[in-house]
Amino acid sequence: MNGRNLPKIKKHLEDKVAQERVRQNILRGRNEVMVSIGQAARVFSFSESQLRDWEKSGLLKPTRPKEATGSGNVTKQRQYSFEELDKLAIIHELINFANLTPGSIPPDIDKLWYSLTSVEGRPQGSPHGARPSLADQEYGAHWRNDEEGLTPIAASRQDPYKYILRRVETAYRNELGWRHYASRALLLALMLLYEDIPNTYAGLILPAQCAYSGDPESDPVDLANLGESLVGWLGLTRSFYTFLTPEPAFEFPSDYRVLPLSRLFPEDNTFSEDRTLLVVQRDNAATLQIDPHALSVAHRLLVPLYEDRQDWYTYFGDGVRDLVYPGMDFTPRVSDAVLTSLADMVVHLGGKNHDGQDRWQFCCIMLPDNPRLPLQQRSLVVRAKSARADRHIVGVTTVLPERYGTSLSLRAYQSGHIIYRPELAREDTTAQFHKLEGPVRSNIAVPIGGESEPPLGVLYVASYDTAAFSPEDQRLLRVMARIIEELLRTYQARQQVTMELATLIDDPVTVDSSFKEFPSETDFMQDLEDMLTTVRKQILTKTDPEAEMSTPLLEPGNAQQEISFIAIELDGQERIANRYGDQTLKNVYKAVGLRIWGLLPTLFSNNAEYKLYYMSAGRFYLLLRGFSLEETAGKAERLRKILEGSIHVRQSDLPGGSLIVPKLSAHLAVTWYTPEKLEEFLDPTQSRSIADVSSTLYHSLDFGLNSGTNEGGNVTIAWDRATRMYVPYSPDEDSLTQDMT
Repeated sequence: MNGRNLPKIKKHLEDKVAQERVRQNILRGRNEVMVSIGQAARVFSFSESQLRDWEKSGLLKPTRPKEATGSGNVTKQRQYSFEELDKLAIIHELINFANLTPGSIPPDIDKLWYSLTSVEGRPQGSPHGARPSLADQEYGAHWRNDEEGLTPIAASRQDPYKYILRRVETAYRNELGWRHYASRALLLALMLLYEDIPNTYAGLILPAQCAYSGDPESDPVDLANLGESLVGWLGLTRSFYTFLTPEPAFEFPSDYRVLPLSRLFPEDNTFSEDRTLLVVQRDNAATLQIDPHALSVAHRLLVPLYEDRQDWYTYFGDGVRDLVYPGMDFTPRVSDAVLTSLADMVVHLGGKNHDGQDRWQFCCIMLPDNPRLPLQQRSLVVRAKSARADRHIVGVTTVLPERYGTSLSLRAYQSGHIIYRPELAREDTTAQFHKLEGPVRSNIAVPIGGESEPPLGVLYVASYDTAAFSPEDQRLLRVMARIIEELLRTYQARQQVTMELATLIDDPVTVDSSFKEFPSETDFMQDLEDMLTTVRKQILTKTDPEAEMSTPLLEPGNAQQEISFIAIELDGQERIANRYGDQTLKNVYKAVGLRIWGLLPTLFSNNAEYKLYYMSAGRFYLLLRGFSLEETAGKAERLRKILEGSIHVRQSDLPGGSLIVPKLSAHLAVTWYTPEKLEEFLDPTQSRSIADVSSTLYHSLDFGLNSGTNEGGNVTIAWDRATRMYVPYSPDEDSLTQDMT
């Protein structure tokens, strides 16, 4: 708590009217026989969750008495002593009449109160009374005798974060859901109101108490007078920051313009009480043109934040801040706290009827049980639900396409459109769903995702009123579906990060296991360098017979042999990707590689003569040893012809998960080197390194493949000595029998 609030607090509590209100509330608290947490909350119009949050922050110190039973001691419900009830009366005054937030009230506010009022007004058992309170006895306060009696000098209250599971429960279930919604609501509200311009700043400021009284056309120098505020700020890198500040301010106020939302549409009373401020850089303020519908949705997104402003300090103030890494493994019957909180928030955003009841009865978030199945075969399972969806069971309630083909949720999921029934007909209310959902009179199903990729699930909301979902409501639900989509995609990405870590440790080189059967480009370059190193050592033995000798790459023995390469690249990759998608194209690569691998034993009598590598995309290299240029080119031409036509592609392990891709072809490139040519490359007098020579051989294959692409594909390119160029191969061409130089 910042000490600058003490003068304001002291001045307010010195007021005789305020003192009388506090005394009356103190008497109300003392007159209550029961002082449980529920009774204390009722007396002072607070919620139990607020009292628990203030206990965690140290503002309150209720007792937790224990009751002896046959099986041991059982901790009973929190009990509030007279001292704590007095403190609640003071807190009630400061929040409701001094426009203070709980985070700005010091834990010892009762001492300040007693110092400003008469001694007679202090209750028996107060901190300056004749005995310590039950709360201080429970938490081990130390006391001293002075002229005013027993006075606490220190407290050793038990740390509420001591136990791991309690700490996890507090951080995950009680805090993370609200913080997640707050940050996303601020971001999306800002993007609805502000056209995103690169390399600019923009933000929203939500004052807890005071409205902005400054002139939007002048420098926002009086922002600090707003007091405690929640800020959502968009940085230059488009990172978004959400934080609580005691007094918002800018180092250079003249760089910004403050636009109160309540003044953007003064004729609309809907926004008259909205204290939200849109802050933009002054150069961009003139271009703002806010759509009324966008403003309405942004306003409704932010209303829950104002309603829970007493909790801002709990969630964003000083204190313990655990780093929570939310995730979901979609285990049956295990609900996710963040998704559940978003389902509750959807119902909350629906607002109230004239009788004070929620307009929307309940909400369910439904996800496919097996995303690998075709879209029309996927069932939807309830994975999160709001408070009153009692009969829907997380992980159990399932909508099967073969049984509930008319289901609103299934049709929304499969169609990619919102499906809305303003008034349900008899055939829309089957006996089973009437038993699960009660007297639903209108409902709506909103796809989660699906704008550019397959949908992730469905947001299903039901109401006991007819026509409960206006166009504005539908806009709001689309925004909430975006928030849920981001969370689900985050969960999927985090699952991927932790999958198959053991495989990563065992084989760090192979990232995509689809091609683990094939050596990679790294293996190709390493094998090429090993082979050239062997050739260089053979050259050295001619001048130094005692030089160290090693075995050639593909064949035992020390004799040099001619080497050749065949490069293979698939034609029409863009056509396949555009028609079938990138994943199918990758499956085609693998199918082509396996077909080539299966053909090699029929082309070569000894597997020591060749080695096949998968390089990238639809490109494969063959390293051969002991073949002439004509033999190599002939085998390449045979490969090309065999690869022409259709290919069977396995899409998944599911039944029917295959595809026939027609009109497949490839272009090939052939290079060939005699031992003499390699010796020329590796001549010690030329000062060429092994890496330099390897790069030359590698890029020759690239050049040959590019020539095949320029020829229109479905061709074999080989070196022609007469023209000293790469040309299309013709089997009866005599020039190919000559050496490549």
